Amino acid sequence: MTAANRSRLDGLRALAATAVRQSAVTIDQLVFSAITFAVQLIAAPVSTDAEYGVFSLVAIVQIGQWYLGRALAAEPLLVSKAVSDGDARGVRGAAATSLLLGVAIGVVCLLVGLLMDGPARTLLLIQALASPFTAVLDHGRYVSYARQRPLRALALDGSWLALFLGAVGVAVLVGELDASSTYLLWALSAVPVAAACAWLTGGPFALGAVRGWLRDRRSLLPGFLIDAVYLTAGTWATFGVTAWVVGLDGLGLLRKALVPVTALTVLFIGISNALLAHLAGRSAREVVRAPMLVSGLAAVVSLVFAALALIAPADPLTAALGTPWEGLRPVVLLLLVYAFLLATAQTALVAAKASGRAWLGPRVRTVQFVTEIALVAGLGLLLGVAGVALGMALAWLTAAALAWGGLLGHRERA
Repeated sequence: MTAANRSRLDGLRALAATAVRQSAVTIDQLVFSAITFAVQLIAAPVSTDAEYGVFSLVAIVQIGQWYLGRALAAEPLLVSKAVSDGDARGVRGAAATSLLLGVAIGVVCLLVGLLMDGPARTLLLIQALASPFTAVLDHGRYVSYARQRPLRALALDGSWLALFLGAVGVAVLVGELDASSTYLLWALSAVPVAAACAWLTGGPFALGAVRGWLRDRRSLLPGFLIDAVYLTAGTWATFGVTAWVVGLDGLGLLRKALVPVTALTVLFIGISNALLAHLAGRSAREVVRAPMLVSGLAAVVSLVFAALALIAPADPLTAALGTPWEGLRPVVLLLLVYAFLLATAQTALVAAKASGRAWLGPRVRTVQFVTEIALVAGLGLLLGVAGVALGMALAWLTAAALAWGGLLGHRERA
């Protein structure tokens, strides 16, 4: 075999290995998305709209924790190449940072929960239990990505999903489920998987390395963190304003319509975040193709879900969600547009991070945050829950235009 043929064969093998790894990452994100989908879907039919509104507000705590934990630890770990560079202290510091954030959020949930009563108290106490374990579990997934072992992450997430669904099945056989018991089973099923994750990917208990991790990445972290804070605060503000405009019943109705859409959003954001390891260190021109492909995938998936929503029979979905499907259908269609626009904006922002423009995210988020709150409040007052969904979609249309404009402009300047 000639040297040229050998070089060509090596290139094909490297391309095939990359394709396999990226496919495994995508499948893992699907499984992780399925966990989010399952816990919301199981809680929906056993809750009134108002009860589901309360459940959703507490569940947002976990989503926000994931955003913040990835910004402080997982995403910088991927971009900085600490794993491949053999920086053991940096890897330990990132894991400990993620755990420390989970503990802090758990303590806050505990204190707030003790001041409340009813379902909100129970759900917050469950979240206080879950936060440290879900922090370790989620960070371990990204360590597996960084080590080029996405199948390990897939096995861990698959185990969590199987344990959760198995526990739900047992609970249905021996008793009745409500939103709180569903959330408790979700939290408890994460505990053994988090322990396995810590053992496989490295213990997160080197708390003394946290300061060094934050100090050494001080030029990298602010852009990631501000972006995540905006995403978290925007989610809280949007649903807080929704509860104020249309009440807890309206918020619960919106969140039930968001059950399938949230799963898509988690999937899209997870895939875009996983691109960081693939795109880090590449030129501004090279990073544009990948987010375009992800945006195309998001468009196709969103269109498929929209078609399914249009042709789906009403009775099974009414039973599954505990709310008449005919009233939810137009809201779901608007939210699918929102999910696609969020996905394409997010992938553009991730590509900008990977090519050194981490501050594009905070700029876009500022505009998106203000626009979304204004539109959700105004259109919600005029059109109710459908107006809230329309406002969310229009705000992310603005964000997507700004994000892609910034990314493409950076490419041209480069």
